[in-house]
Amino acid sequence: MAVPWGFVVANITGVVVEQGGTALITQSNLSVEVNGEQHELETRYNITHPPQYGQIQQLQSSGEWKQVSTFSQRSIDQSRVRYCSTFKEMQLGNVTDHFKFKVNVEGKISEELMFPVTVRWLKFTLLENVPLEISKINKQVLSSDLLQAATEGVEVAERELHFKLLTPPKKGKLLLGNKVLKINSIFSQKNITDAEVSYEPQERPREDSQDTFRFSIVAKHIESKDYTFRINFKADKTRIILTNKGLFVKEGEGKLITKTELFVQTLDNQIFQYKITKSPQHGRLKLISFSDSLESNDNITTFTNQDIVGERLMYVHDDSETEFDEFFIVASTKGPGQEGAVRDLNSEHLSTEIKVTVSIGLKNDEKPVRVVDKVFHVVRNGQRLLTLADLCYHDPDLDFDDGQLLYTRRGIPNGDLVLASDPTRRLYQFRQEDLREGRVLFRHRGTDSARFVLFVTDGVHYTSSLLEVSVSDPYVQIANNTGLLVRRGKDASLTAANLSVTTNQDVRTDHEIEYHIVQPPKHGRVLVNNSVSHSFSQDDLKQGRVIYSHDGSSNFDAFNLTVKVKDTYIEAGVFVQVRSEGNQHLTHVLHTKTLVVEEGKPVKLSRGRFQGAHEDNIPSEAVFIVRTPPMHGDLQKSVPEEGSLGADGKSPLIFTQQDVDDGNILYVQTAPGQQQDRFSLDVTDGVQVVSGMEVLVDIVPKWIPLEVQNFTVQEGGSTALLDYLKIPNKYFEGLDCEFVLLEPPKHGYLESSKFPRVKLMKFTRKQVENELIYYVHDDSEELLDNFTIFANSSELGKQSLPQTLFVTVDSVNDEAPVIIANNVLQVWVNSVTVMTKGDLCAEDVDSAPQDLAYWVTPPSNGHLALKSFPGQSIQNFTQAQINEGQLVFVHTGAMSGGFNFQVTDGLNFAPRQIFSITARALIISLEVNRGLSIFPGSTKPLSSRDLKAVTNDVDSAGNRTITFTVVSSPRRGRLVRMNSDGSTEEVSVFTQCLVSEGLILYQHVDRENADWTTEDFFTFTASSPPAALGPEEFHIIISYEISEPGQHSHLLANTGATVMEGDKVLIDQSKLDASNLLFKLPKSQRSSYEIWFQVISLPHHGTIMVGERNITKGKPYFSQHIINKFGITYFHDDSESLADNFTFAVWPNQKSKSTTKPETDFLEEMFNITISPVNDQAPELKTKGLRLKVLQGSRLVVGPENLKVEDLDSPPNEITYVILRHPNNGFLTMADHPDTPVHHFTQADIDDFQVWFIQDGSPSSGVFYFSVTDGEHLPLYKLFHLDVIPVSITLVNLTDLLLPQGQTTVPITSAHLSAMTNGRSPYVTYKITWPLQHGHLLIENQVVTSFGQEDLDSGRLSYHMTNLTAAKDQLQFSLFTSESNLTGQTLNIRVRPLLRVMSDLKIANGVAHQLRRKDLDATELANMTNSDPRFEVTEPPVHGRLVWRGARSTVTEDATLFTQRDIDQGLLLLDPHTNLTGTDVLNDSFTFLLRADHVQPAVGYLPFTIVPPDPLLLQIFTTDVPLFVTGDNLVTSVLSLEKPVVSSGPVIETETLGKLTRTRWQEADPWGRHRDQEPSVDGKVSPTKVIWPPAATKASPGAPTQPRESSYPLMVILPLAAMIFLLIVAAVALCVWLLGRKVEKAKPLFKPQADPEPTAPGRRPERSTTVPTVTVTPLIQSSSSPPTSLFRTLQCEPVASPVSEPVEKCVPWKTWVNLDPDMVKLCRQTNPMLKHNQYWV
Repeated sequence: MAVPWGFVVANITGVVVEQGGTALITQSNLSVEVNGEQHELETRYNITHPPQYGQIQQLQSSGEWKQVSTFSQRSIDQSRVRYCSTFKEMQLGNVTDHFKFKVNVEGKISEELMFPVTVRWLKFTLLENVPLEISKINKQVLSSDLLQAATEGVEVAERELHFKLLTPPKKGKLLLGNKVLKINSIFSQKNITDAEVSYEPQERPREDSQDTFRFSIVAKHIESKDYTFRINFKADKTRIILTNKGLFVKEGEGKLITKTELFVQTLDNQIFQYKITKSPQHGRLKLISFSDSLESNDNITTFTNQDIVGERLMYVHDDSETEFDEFFIVASTKGPGQEGAVRDLNSEHLSTEIKVTVSIGLKNDEKPVRVVDKVFHVVRNGQRLLTLADLCYHDPDLDFDDGQLLYTRRGIPNGDLVLASDPTRRLYQFRQEDLREGRVLFRHRGTDSARFVLFVTDGVHYTSSLLEVSVSDPYVQIANNTGLLVRRGKDASLTAANLSVTTNQDVRTDHEIEYHIVQPPKHGRVLVNNSVSHSFSQDDLKQGRVIYSHDGSSNFDAFNLTVKVKDTYIEAGVFVQVRSEGNQHLTHVLHTKTLVVEEGKPVKLSRGRFQGAHEDNIPSEAVFIVRTPPMHGDLQKSVPEEGSLGADGKSPLIFTQQDVDDGNILYVQTAPGQQQDRFSLDVTDGVQVVSGMEVLVDIVPKWIPLEVQNFTVQEGGSTALLDYLKIPNKYFEGLDCEFVLLEPPKHGYLESSKFPRVKLMKFTRKQVENELIYYVHDDSEELLDNFTIFANSSELGKQSLPQTLFVTVDSVNDEAPVIIANNVLQVWVNSVTVMTKGDLCAEDVDSAPQDLAYWVTPPSNGHLALKSFPGQSIQNFTQAQINEGQLVFVHTGAMSGGFNFQVTDGLNFAPRQIFSITARALIISLEVNRGLSIFPGSTKPLSSRDLKAVTNDVDSAGNRTITFTVVSSPRRGRLVRMNSDGSTEEVSVFTQCLVSEGLILYQHVDRENADWTTEDFFTFTASSPPAALGPEEFHIIISYEISEPGQHSHLLANTGATVMEGDKVLIDQSKLDASNLLFKLPKSQRSSYEIWFQVISLPHHGTIMVGERNITKGKPYFSQHIINKFGITYFHDDSESLADNFTFAVWPNQKSKSTTKPETDFLEEMFNITISPVNDQAPELKTKGLRLKVLQGSRLVVGPENLKVEDLDSPPNEITYVILRHPNNGFLTMADHPDTPVHHFTQADIDDFQVWFIQDGSPSSGVFYFSVTDGEHLPLYKLFHLDVIPVSITLVNLTDLLLPQGQTTVPITSAHLSAMTNGRSPYVTYKITWPLQHGHLLIENQVVTSFGQEDLDSGRLSYHMTNLTAAKDQLQFSLFTSESNLTGQTLNIRVRPLLRVMSDLKIANGVAHQLRRKDLDATELANMTNSDPRFEVTEPPVHGRLVWRGARSTVTEDATLFTQRDIDQGLLLLDPHTNLTGTDVLNDSFTFLLRADHVQPAVGYLPFTIVPPDPLLLQIFTTDVPLFVTGDNLVTSVLSLEKPVVSSGPVIETETLGKLTRTRWQEADPWGRHRDQEPSVDGKVSPTKVIWPPAATKASPGAPTQPRESSYPLMVILPLAAMIFLLIVAAVALCVWLLGRKVEKAKPLFKPQADPEPTAPGRRPERSTTVPTVTVTPLIQSSSSPPTSLFRTLQCEPVASPVSEPVEKCVPWKTWVNLDPDMVKLCRQTNPMLKHNQYWV
């Protein structure tokens, strides 16, 4: 029986291999047996599943092992197959490997078999990881006792067991030998065993701290997890730790010295006190006070660490021009621990000396100062260099070069400044360096004397000055000729200090000044360059080449010489004083003791303190010259002598020893707050000089110099005040003063150790020095306290300024932490969430956040980690890490969980609490999916209004990214992304943020296959890990109906066209294509239709041609076929238009039908045509009158309203101006380069206000010549005028200043005095040119002679009258600005009377008016002064008299002096008497001086108006008692005011034979009214009643009359006549009785005199020169008795009248003047009946 051959696997034992090693697969491990005969059969192993952690490799013929997937039995037998371990990572468990294979023997294949591989995995063991202890800065070795690693499973030698440095230490260096190990550096265990690895700290540890480095172990390419090695620093607590980084402070400012810049400390917190051994030279150290007290902590000598920590120590620079400063201090310990503790006697006293450097940043904070201020002299019509000897400024800023000072000059009235090398070039600006180099030349023309303004700037600060130029004939003057002092037989140099000259000529070098010896010296020789010479130059004198050599024969010598400068000469003599050898002993100072002076007081220099003489000198021969004056005081002579000056003069103070002996020399201390002063002297006896003798002055302070220091005390502790209250001044060393508390401590108190717990408010200096006074803290949690104190000495009568001591309290850690936030943390599933202090927070009042540590248990649903290592779990952290956002929670597992925690500050613990954490799933949803509508062939962005996905993470919506992934792309377009450079790229993944920003666009590309409307879409998914959203579709509608913003056509093409002006353009299919209208039709019908156009609106500036046919309204059609094949042509009409268009209608028309526009189904659009202009129009000047007015020395814009050229076909930037001739009074420039003249500009520059004209300050006007062109046409040539407006000052308000009577001060405001200027400087200064006679001006109670406009605007200026006898004053002043002045102005100052005056007083002409209080009322003045005010008449009335009212006498006297009492008693009468012919009213007044006790007088006046009398008010007597009454003796009645008779004007009534005639005057009066109006000032009717006597009346020539018939009814007249008759009888009886008592002879009242010129300040009185004088004589008739008159018969004399008819004038009116007013009441009130031969006037 035959058995088929077969095979079986005989051995499949597997292999064992070390990780990273290899193992041969031999026959004993894997072999196959074949039954039957042993034939050489081919056996192969085909690997179906390779090993996971290694490779099956076969040895190649080249000797290289390579991975294979099949091998043969023969290779196994030859040991050429092996397993190679390739897995290089750590395995935590015993994981095995294997590979699967099939056996193939001669085509027979076995089933799949497995070959096992046992891997001996490499494991690392860290045997030693002990922290390294470091207490010093020395290098420490890492031995194997501190760090040792080993392996398990695989044996590795020490040299192959490596450590890989992952994170190097931060506070030191890890060294391998001398090589610093960095990140990824390697060292071996062998290096550690051989002590080759060491750690070197960077600096000595200041506190107990820790350093670490992280490493991993590497062997056979296998790397372990991370390990941490710790280095513990043990600090030396008694070692001084110094921080001294220096200071940087800006010039003149202060700098707080903080802990980071200067600090000394030890680890055991010893208190250091700093003593200043050398103070800063250019500043001071001070302590800042935090109270409002007046304490002064400047120039301190000691301070403490608490002052530095509390930021109270400050360095203040003295604002000097220095770049460096320094000070030295010694820091020493007070003792360890707190100040209140007892010091350990065995502790070491530590101290160190420190040099603190101060770098000073200089500032440009000083204005340039003029150091050479003299008149510049020049030859008439000549020139001369302007040099530093004539004009020089200095900038006190140290880092500024004076040569860079920039001078800007204004107009020069008598010359010009030019460049010395090119005199044709004017200089408006130059630098001081130009003066030094001789580049500035002054050329004279014009007047002999003038000044011009110079502005000087250093780039920041500006100042101005005047340079005065004096012109004369050429001259040479001796400037200096001191003579020469030489020893007998010796030589002496003659230098410029001995001999020099000045000249006004143009001298460029010192060689031009020549000295010629005309009479040589008799007892010596003059040598020049060591040889005898009779001439030398000024340069020889300056260089010291001129020597006088004495021959030893005489004590005196001289030589004469002539000085020559150009053609000018002057003679001079040089005197030589010879000094004997025997008189060589120098003055020596016998006494120079320190002066002691009280602050602010003088002290005499006496012989006991100060003497300079030698034995054979008398005291007065020793002369002292002040070389350096004192800084904080003055040296003065109590008896000034001729020729000596004080310390403030230009020459130094000179005095003799005799002055000192006589006590005439005083040192007067002036500067407050100084402790020492000094000054230096030169002493001479006439021959020898001792220089630089320094005198020290000790200043005894005005205040006790109390110095305080802040201190620190432990919470609840106490400290003595011994070291904190000091009076360091030597003059107060033995002073026993008292300290008084102004403000006690708020959180403690002061006590005496002898009386504990008794609060003190005062104590003595001895108690402080005996350490009896303590500050005791009240054990509160307040960390700051302060109290204010001052020193008082009743013995000296002095006090100190209040000083505040600040107390820093070191808190004690006695409070436990408090949990203030423990909120449930909301997280997302499987997320990493940052924990904030809003979630978990603890506070401790006496611990910092970094000192609050959390101890936690592992969370149940995740782990805590730091943000930098989220995969590494931690179980402790600090509050500071939470506050800084470093703590994160990593969620895994359950949805709810948390951890337990407890907080400690190192000593105290908070109760244990639970922190809860809940998780929730993130859900994403599609909020918007509206799709997109787009015009075919266009591109449109997607927005959040089209597509928007959101999540339920509302709080972090802005920080969460939602990603869209396109699953299927759109078919008719594509999605693209817009890049920042404007390019696009196709995308399939994008975010919601890109969609919201409009950066994702859909681009339609399948335009050829589009219908009128079609659709597209794409499918997408949305995700925001860990949330995701399934596939969704986004639809796009593509249609020609869609109107997009900016799209003006629905056609395939309607692009418009561009044509040159006057040219033509072809409109083809690319410009106009409406074939897409066929897409509206079904495809089957499209071939039977064609597109037709109809032009509805023809173009405005051209025509359209189709072939040779014009498109007209009659033939408006063309088809798309014509456009496609031939096109249509647009012809422009060559007009100046820039745009054109035509409107058309388009529709698909059936080919078989005629072309007719349908009613509805058509489209109407516009075709736009852009015309490119051709420059065929010349520019045109639009501005008329090319003229610009500019202020002198200013700048002004040349705008389009000044210069405008237009061109219809050229923009403004192509219209170019070229300056052909520049202006002669300035230059044109551009706004961005104002100092550079411009030669050309454009109209656009003018329109943009970029062209400026800079006026050079000269007063002359100018022009510039320019051309303008557009570049194509011939230019225009024009002149532009530049008119200069001079700088001036205008006085806009100059109103008299009225000082109320009784006051002495009145403010002067802008309402009285105001000025303005058109210059650049708005500041106006007023200067008094003549002193005020009766007062002075005040500003804030200070007398001033000048003031500014701002003083007037603010009301700070006032006038104060000092002379109370004056009634007025005058302020004479001039006005100044920096550019102009106005002189010769006067402000009148008048005293305003304290008086009430009737403003509308009217008095009837010829009727005396009694003055009452209502007319003149000075009652208020009387009450104020308690006196009776007096009126002194200075100008009487012009048209009347002011008279006394007499009692019995008929003689009236002029009233020139009266009182208010006289007015109140009615003793004054104002009697007007004038001729009113030709006028209605006259204005008059009288002026008076109002006086009262103890107040200044005041000028016042009473204005009044003279009006004609009213005849209806005239009182007459009956016929039984006839009265002689004329028109001159009318009496005013002021008693009948109840029912005044109203008259429309003065009326003359004449009754003859029962007929009444009334005449009215209607001329215009002086007030502008017509005569038919009542003459009243205010329009009211005057209450005065005037009564006229019966007389013959004759109308004035030329006055119109109007007769009127009297028609009174008889029944009214008869009763009235009876009543009137009874009244007349009673009145006449009483009048007869009164008048019979005295009959006076009438005297004329007026005497002929010239009319005085009125000077009253009110209205001027008026005179009547045309009105004639009328005399009325009443008729006398009696039937029962002889004619009897009440008055004596008066003689009438003829008077020449201005009119043609003569009249007589009688003057019996004085009797009426003296008539008692009480009698007037009884006079007749009605008109009596006239008899025959009687008439009214």
